[in-house]
Amino acid sequence: MLVIYLQNEDGGWGMHIEGSSIMFTSALNYVTLRLLGEDINGGEGAIQKARTWILDHGGATYIPSWGKLWLSVSVYIILLIPVITLFFY
Repeated sequence: MLVIYLQNEDGGWGMHIEGSSIMFTSALNYVTLRLLGEDINGGEGAIQKARTWILDHGGATYIPSWGKLWLSVSVYIILLIPVITLFFY
């Protein structure tokens, strides 16, 4: 997956390719990769590096309030897609 190759050296992700790592984008990319089926040891070590970066910087609770809303809505929609598909099929 492309997002793995855009990861910073420290294990996080920035708002853009050359940006320094921030909690919002790091947590969002980590959750996205996990929901897409990447194993904790997958991504050639990228998932573990991201998890370590997130935990070392306080965890996903350090995302701004709007980021928590974005993260919760995104996860909710991703988990709801199979249900919606079955309902309309």
